[in-house]
Amino acid sequence: MRSTQIYQLSAKQALILGFLLSFICTSISLQASNPAATDSLEINKGEEELATESKRGWYSTSLYAEFGMPKINHNEVGLDYGKTFSYGGGFNLNFRFVKWLGLQVGAGLSFQKNNISMESYEAEFDAVDSEGDAYTQMITARDVKEEQTWLFLNVPLALSYYRELGKIELYGFGGVELRHALIADYNQNGTFSHQGYYEQWNILFDDLPALGFYTDKPMEVEAKMQADLLTLPFVGIGMFAPGQKGRFYLEARYYFKSNDPFADEKYPSLFPGPENNQAIGTYKNPSVMNYGDVSFEGIKFVLGINF
Repeated sequence: MRSTQIYQLSAKQALILGFLLSFICTSISLQASNPAATDSLEINKGEEELATESKRGWYSTSLYAEFGMPKINHNEVGLDYGKTFSYGGGFNLNFRFVKWLGLQVGAGLSFQKNNISMESYEAEFDAVDSEGDAYTQMITARDVKEEQTWLFLNVPLALSYYRELGKIELYGFGGVELRHALIADYNQNGTFSHQGYYEQWNILFDDLPALGFYTDKPMEVEAKMQADLLTLPFVGIGMFAPGQKGRFYLEARYYFKSNDPFADEKYPSLFPGPENNQAIGTYKNPSVMNYGDVSFEGIKFVLGINF
């Protein structure tokens, strides 16, 4: 009963509504028959289009969200990195030198998590203990899992080439991105052995935890990685599409191989075990990134709005 009352009109309201409709119809009819009014509409429309074009100017700002499938390269073939994924966001400042050429510089944050596994590993290499005696370190590992958590501060710099196709604008670009690791944590667990064979005495130390030797010991470590600044060259393509208060854009970027962010801190093997007869109670295995050649690369997609 209440809903019926909402839509009922009084005689006075119906009269006013009818008068308004008649006035609107008459106005539209007169405007359509008046050439001057038509010309005025065309002029106004042209002015609006010019105003829209002039808003781009030589400078604009972009806000974006990003997601991608980054890849970590490691020359140790036994490591399985599985599928990795990252996401983030940021802003760009865009400068147009001329209509077809521009410069982009920006800043953003990206989050990445890697799940690395290794079924088994064996290695031997020469070493010297805390008393200066030479021996052979014998390393084995089983069922190793390492979870890495990264948070990068990204600073991209790129040159862009633009080409208009009607209301759509296409562009290609290339540049370099600097990434600083704000967070670089890892959690590693598995079963490890660190044995020492002294050939001069034909002795194998395999169970002396106080001197850093152990066999089939379950170990877990949570620690931080010390990563240097990453430098990643990239190329990409993109497209602008018109919107009500700005332009939407979509782009794809391909990042070439970066430098090794752990080049200054490498160990002779994975899971190297304690040095200088360090007691096992205070020892932590380093990350798998601290061995071999490491680099980052991959594809990233960006969705944003340009003002």
